[in-house]
Amino acid sequence: MFTDRDKQEQATKPGDYPPADLSLSYVADEGVAKPARRKRAASTLGETYGNWRSTLSAKLSRADLAPDLGSDIGSRRWLRGVGTLVGLSAIAIAAFPGFSAVEAAPAMRIDDRVRDEFRSQMILPLALGADTGRRMGATVAVQPLASAPERPSLDLVATLSQGDGFDRMLRRAGVSSDEAQLIAGMVSDAVDLESIEPGTPVDITLGRRAAPDAPRPVDALSFRARFDLQLAVERRDGKLVLDPRPIMVDTTPLRIRARVGDSLYRSARSAGAPPSAVQEFLRTLGTDMNLNREIGANDEFDMIVDYRRAATGEVEVGDLLYAAIIRDDRPRKQLMRFGREGRFYDASGEGVAQDGLVAPVPGAITSRYGMRRHPILGYRRMHSGLDFRARHGTPIYAATDGTVNFAGRNGGYGNFVRIRHGGNLSTGYAHMSRIAVRNGEQVRRGQVIGYVGSTGLSTGPHLHYEMYRGGQKIDPANVRFVNRAQLSGQELANFREQLVRLQLVEPGAALSDLPPDPSVTDEPVREIDRIENRQRVS
Repeated sequence: MFTDRDKQEQATKPGDYPPADLSLSYVADEGVAKPARRKRAASTLGETYGNWRSTLSAKLSRADLAPDLGSDIGSRRWLRGVGTLVGLSAIAIAAFPGFSAVEAAPAMRIDDRVRDEFRSQMILPLALGADTGRRMGATVAVQPLASAPERPSLDLVATLSQGDGFDRMLRRAGVSSDEAQLIAGMVSDAVDLESIEPGTPVDITLGRRAAPDAPRPVDALSFRARFDLQLAVERRDGKLVLDPRPIMVDTTPLRIRARVGDSLYRSARSAGAPPSAVQEFLRTLGTDMNLNREIGANDEFDMIVDYRRAATGEVEVGDLLYAAIIRDDRPRKQLMRFGREGRFYDASGEGVAQDGLVAPVPGAITSRYGMRRHPILGYRRMHSGLDFRARHGTPIYAATDGTVNFAGRNGGYGNFVRIRHGGNLSTGYAHMSRIAVRNGEQVRRGQVIGYVGSTGLSTGPHLHYEMYRGGQKIDPANVRFVNRAQLSGQELANFREQLVRLQLVEPGAALSDLPPDPSVTDEPVREIDRIENRQRVS
């Protein structure tokens, strides 16, 4: 009779059956099923992140961004995979690290002043870059001195100036007048003071003062008096003593012989010839032969230059002594410098023929002698010379030997030089930018007398060249100079003897190693002593 209430209520609730008892027909009969129960909300942040991650992973797995590119080639799915590959590759390349150094920000800002302060406090020897003369700030433990002591010695470098006296140079360096005169007298007994080249440095060591107001005494002095002589003054037993120190010098001339090749100048320079010697070689041979037409690529050049080497390592290059062109192992042309005037003579003792005028500048003639319209004044008048095209600063050479009888400013000519030659002839050079000779000076053929400019009535850099006979202007193109010397007698014998001695010099003999100088002894030098720490006196 009695029924369990719980069972009765369970039986009367429509649709509240266990999942196993539900059927599709029952759902259809009862209508729409009740919605599914909601998931329980995540109680913690970790559970929330786990649910979000699971949902995102499920969506990404369904997206199929990385399909197998080996199948369905050409399909939309395959193209989507190719796009994924290209995108990931571009991101990888863009994020590829560089090779530059990675700089980290310093703990503090370091500028030049702070860096110098750090350097001053380094524990390093001087040879490795440490500084001197810097100190840390004084503390209360520092007690100031009543008077700062002087250095026991002072090293100076004084330079002998142009027109300066040796004793005056010493006084300028702080040497007392008595000692300056004493040292100058000692030096003059060894060499002529006038022969000491201007610009010669003199190392001076001054000792401790005898009194606060007294000048420092000279402890040592040393300088290069000549290429082959070093003079030193030392204090021994309280007295200054002169110590001449001769320097061994090798005077073997420098001989260079090589093939002419494409360019005589470049071949000579490649063989080790000094630039000045090569230029003099070309200029000397060019006065006696046509270098462009008479010299072939298979010919050889042979030059001998005055050359001196000191045991201390210095080299002094002098004048060209011998110039020759060799063809088939036989001299095609030989010229040797001989005599006080330094003229060149061929092997027979005949001087180089100075036939014709030397071109004053290596440029083309732009205007000749005759009537023309003046480019500045604008009317026709006589052009009494030749105009040579040349760049500003080009050297101007004397046409032949002579004496300068005018050098200075000359109206429309600008900077002007006139040279008087033999045979009542003179030459003039106008519009110079700078004059290199003075009035009354003796000049030789080919000597630089000035430099091309545009001074005076001139429209641009060029050389105006004139010639005078008996004071009257003539056409320079119609005049030729002939100047040839001939040796004879004892001079010819001496010339041939000197020529034989020069030809016995072996090529490259002057470049061999010098034997050690017995007067020079190598002493060990501390690294700190290698530093030049002398004060220069101007």
